[in-house]
Amino acid sequence: MSQDQVQVPSSVDTLLWEESDYLEDIMQHLAYMENVTLPSVPMIEMQIQITWQLRSSLIDFVVRSHQYFRLPSQVLFLSVNLIDRYCSRKQIGKEYYLLLGSAALWIASKYDGKAYQGKGFARPSAKEISELCNGMFDEHMIAQMEISILFTLGWVLGHPTTDQGIKFLLVGEPENKELASMAAYLSEISLYHRDFVGIKPSAIAESCCMLAKIILYGSLSIGDNTEAVVMETLNSLWKHVCQPPPAISEKYLRQNRHYVAQIVFSRLADSTGHATYDRQA
Repeated sequence: MSQDQVQVPSSVDTLLWEESDYLEDIMQHLAYMENVTLPSVPMIEMQIQITWQLRSSLIDFVVRSHQYFRLPSQVLFLSVNLIDRYCSRKQIGKEYYLLLGSAALWIASKYDGKAYQGKGFARPSAKEISELCNGMFDEHMIAQMEISILFTLGWVLGHPTTDQGIKFLLVGEPENKELASMAAYLSEISLYHRDFVGIKPSAIAESCCMLAKIILYGSLSIGDNTEAVVMETLNSLWKHVCQPPPAISEKYLRQNRHYVAQIVFSRLADSTGHATYDRQA
């Protein structure tokens, strides 16, 4: 098996992260897989029938389907990655774009068995996926698209997802559920927008955690060693958080998500309180 084909578990094992003997190897492999599985914005823009607006509509379908099936968070991020990588490599007609999204969700839901253990999650069947599309695509068509995705991507599915990166960055703050929910909220907003498609998940995760702290605590001191791409991504996130997709804001207005969408709305409505960040010397 080549390095490209080595699977990256999408669930973070905290004990493994904290084991110094393995941490360097893990980080090197994740960095390698980030590069291998990063979509290409220029190639996506060569799609003849697929626009960024159409992509946003498909992502909304995937987000709502993910919520409907109550799937683990990494399934959502992997689904979007599969869609974008496929469109980076192969032309697809507008009439099959929904089929691509449906099959990508199905593949992602089957990828990591550990994510389902003892958590009450159940993988959707091809029949259930078909029903969610109102029967536009039957089970055979979904299975055929699954094969097309796998062959087009060379069976490389080990994508280090943004939600995985957030869990790693917040491993030292396990009790701060509000911060974790805010970072997750921001990360799911990023799925809809072109600005973040070509950005590495680790950079998006870092910017989400930083912006979450700015929103919750009002300010944040940022060291000079923070990468420029992280700062640019943070600024892009702040622009997009002003108009969150309804499917995401509705999800994060709930008690189990610590009402973080409402917190953001309140911060935006408060004209006297401006979130700031300062560079440390």
